[in-house]
Amino acid sequence: MDFQVQTVLSVSAVVGMLLAALQLLAGWRLRKRCLFIWALANLFLTCGCVFFAARASIGLPASALIGNGCVLVGMGLVYSGIRIFDERPPRLATVAAVALLGTGLLGLSLWSGDNITDRATVISLLVACWSATAGHALMQVPGGGPIISRVASSIVLMVVAAGYTIRGVGVQFALMPLPGNGGAVEVLIAIVGLGLAICWTFGSLFMVLEKVASRDDLTGLLNRRSVLQRGEELLRFARARRLPFSLLLADLDHFKSVNDRFGHDVGDLALQRFAALVPQSIRTNDVAGRYGGEEFCILLPGADAKAALVIAERLRGIVEAELGEVAGRDIGVTLTVGAATYVPGSSGADTIAGLIVAADGALYSGKAQGRNRTAVAVPPVGEAPSAPRETPGHGAIAAGPSR
Repeated sequence: MDFQVQTVLSVSAVVGMLLAALQLLAGWRLRKRCLFIWALANLFLTCGCVFFAARASIGLPASALIGNGCVLVGMGLVYSGIRIFDERPPRLATVAAVALLGTGLLGLSLWSGDNITDRATVISLLVACWSATAGHALMQVPGGGPIISRVASSIVLMVVAAGYTIRGVGVQFALMPLPGNGGAVEVLIAIVGLGLAICWTFGSLFMVLEKVASRDDLTGLLNRRSVLQRGEELLRFARARRLPFSLLLADLDHFKSVNDRFGHDVGDLALQRFAALVPQSIRTNDVAGRYGGEEFCILLPGADAKAALVIAERLRGIVEAELGEVAGRDIGVTLTVGAATYVPGSSGADTIAGLIVAADGALYSGKAQGRNRTAVAVPPVGEAPSAPRETPGHGAIAAGPSR
């Protein structure tokens, strides 16, 4: 192997160990399991660099099989860490299966002859698939939340996927030099790979820090600042495409009495239970956050007033059925919801602040009418005023102009 390539791989191994140590430290400090998985991924990638750099000493079979196997496991762990970051199962069995498949194909190639072209193509395409899968997973934003760091990290992974795809196809059709022959191209590939690894590591750290900063500690939902920021982004998107947009303000009824009668521990459990019930009633692209105290804000992109009423009533019904008892205590908590809708093409308010005011007025009206009901702001934001009307649906009322 060319000395320059060996040097770059050795430097990459040292940097990889430092990056893994950084992620381990951050994972221990922030108590985030995804960071431990990503640190393990960096260690496997580092091992791959070590075996590639030591090819002249340990021989081709060991460096090719173990080195590439480590790389495949490392890239699979990157994807698994993303799934854990999004609170989904990591699919470690799939990681192991792909690594065994890749090393098995390499072993078959070595056994049948030194077909380095096919080996390079197979490994490059498998790494590209892992990178593309991980990048695609980052583009899915479950439950709203910060997206800038996810998009940036996804771009890094997509660049890795594109690079390895080009490498695999280029080697197969003799458009690029074979690996292991040294040269400027291979040195450049190693340097670019090191740069992308550094970008991904710091991107992953930024994702975790951004998520920690955007979440409410108790419920795990978005905090007030983040849900309002996300709301402005979604409403801007709705305005640009002339789509409806609805907002719900949901308040747990008589919640203060729960704290007074049973203590704040039971009250905290009730808030956590409510946060766990929210995903059962909203759609996958809806966003929920804690607005303050026992009040929650739910963003419904693309939902008109009727759809907002259906979602609000579903949530209210679930709370009525499931939140009557917490920790063996009969707390009897119900939910009152105020709903407001932006209508595209209207001359009314078209900001989150305006929708908040309308939904808050509807919520106040629902409380005044006896609680445990959904109140819809009438008229929906942007429509011409009309007389208050009864809205079909159990526990639903129409509210006049907000206070």
